[in-house]
Amino acid sequence: MIPTEEILASVRQLPTLSATTVRLWALVRDAGSSSADFERVIRPDLALTANLLRVANSAYFGLRTRVESVRHAVTMLGLKRVTELAASASLAPAIPRHIPGYEMDAAGFWLHSVAVAVLAEKLAVALGCGTPDMLFTAGLLHDVGKLAVASYVARNEAPIRDRMRGGRPFVLAEREVLGHDHAEVGDAVAEAWNLPRPARWAIRWHHRPSGADAGATLVALVHAADALAHQLGFGADAWELAREIDTGVEERLGVRARRLEAVASDSLEAIREMGALFRAPGGAA
Repeated sequence: MIPTEEILASVRQLPTLSATTVRLWALVRDAGSSSADFERVIRPDLALTANLLRVANSAYFGLRTRVESVRHAVTMLGLKRVTELAASASLAPAIPRHIPGYEMDAAGFWLHSVAVAVLAEKLAVALGCGTPDMLFTAGLLHDVGKLAVASYVARNEAPIRDRMRGGRPFVLAEREVLGHDHAEVGDAVAEAWNLPRPARWAIRWHHRPSGADAGATLVALVHAADALAHQLGFGADAWELAREIDTGVEERLGVRARRLEAVASDSLEAIREMGALFRAPGGAA
């Protein structure tokens, strides 16, 4: 068992998301904020401004007119989408070159994160669920807990594998050995990063959607998207090459797994395109 305080110390050691992203999340939650407020926050951040204009003009969004300014980007994409793109730009450089324990590199972790974000939105549209607040961001950040517990997983590989040979799924074995699983730790990371509550729900419950007492549709979409991303081969880690979709999630979304898989297959190009827009440099220590 890893003492809780030691886990929390590892959370505090993670690179933080940019101050610009945190300020944008605060504006999204403020009903009195305006487009001008968003523009004032974004414009001094030259790197974010450049990324935002590049992404806004990408084929992924298919805008008919070229976006030439932050104000234009905010107008064309909307406040929430701009904030989500800021989160994307902020997460990429925070991913370390190698994630021990899970045996993933920055590119694999990033592509899986993007795949879950894109698939969650595609599923929401295809199933007529609307688009819950923070859905893309929740999908993008669902596995941030792995960044904090990776070294502990690496040091406890043998007992985790012993439990898995006994039939336990990885997340349960992780929790039994470490005292915490990466989803629980991810919630602590989300709190430290001041993420909005809906994103925290999905991060905390994406492996156990039945445990969520709020944001059930959001959590169900991220859970399904996570399983589908693994099934498609995006960012599979060392422990599970595929994950199954919880039957309760199928019931909540009112759809069978075969329909979900069809949506996933139609999303491949969008995943690759969005993944390429913010390539993770793997520069974090």
